[in-house]
Amino acid sequence: MQEFQPQRPVCDLSLMAQYYIRRLLHQRRDRLRVVAAPGRNLSATEDADLNAVVEGLYLDDVQIERVITSLESYAQIHRRLVAQGTASSGVSGEVERRIFVLLGLRLEEPLVSA
Repeated sequence: MQEFQPQRPVCDLSLMAQYYIRRLLHQRRDRLRVVAAPGRNLSATEDADLNAVVEGLYLDDVQIERVITSLESYAQIHRRLVAQGTASSGVSGEVERRIFVLLGLRLEEPLVSA
């Protein structure tokens, strides 16, 4: 008799997307706050298994696949913006914000000192 093994979603984040998102998480680590439901015990950090984080945040396979696809797209878009030298634009900040929201995080604005 075979033991039941839960199936993993049909898609995972590519290694490139994982690397790129981890770099963003590292760069903004001091300004990121968890906004996901308490008790999930999964938090997107630069060391976390991002596929496991997405699976923990989104329990429906269709949602998981949509989030993975969105994260892949956003990572590519952000990478292109940085390569074009437009990383300081509001567009790249919005792309970052969307990546973090999908991972259950909020990017707080830096404190401005007088």
